[in-house]
Amino acid sequence: MIGDRITASEGKVFRRISDGMLFGSEIYLGMTYPIDGEPYEELPEHFEEVDDPAEAETILMDEETPLVGVEEPPCEQTEEPPEGEKDTTVTEEPVKRVVTMADYRDLERKVELLMKMIGGNV
Repeated sequence: MIGDRITASEGKVFRRISDGMLFGSEIYLGMTYPIDGEPYEELPEHFEEVDDPAEAETILMDEETPLVGVEEPPCEQTEEPPEGEKDTTVTEEPVKRVVTMADYRDLERKVELLMKMIGGNV
């Protein structure tokens, strides 16, 4: 069994159940030598697949970063209230929109499923 390789699903990484340590999407099983215990041979059951935290945090697109090769639309000018009138418009704090790698992978899976459903090429 030593030297066997296990591979996680796309967008997933391995976490060792005993101590919560994260590994990559592919690991080779071998011997583990814990500080406070006896060495043992690793088995696939000692690991679980979890969402890759790097993908969830990797920002692909946000509102601050300009898109390359895309012209910005002109800003809309708002009218000032007439002299003596109070501005009663409520301005809400804008929600920052961010697209992460996890969002992108989720969208890819949905598109693939839709393409299969309609019989399109994948």
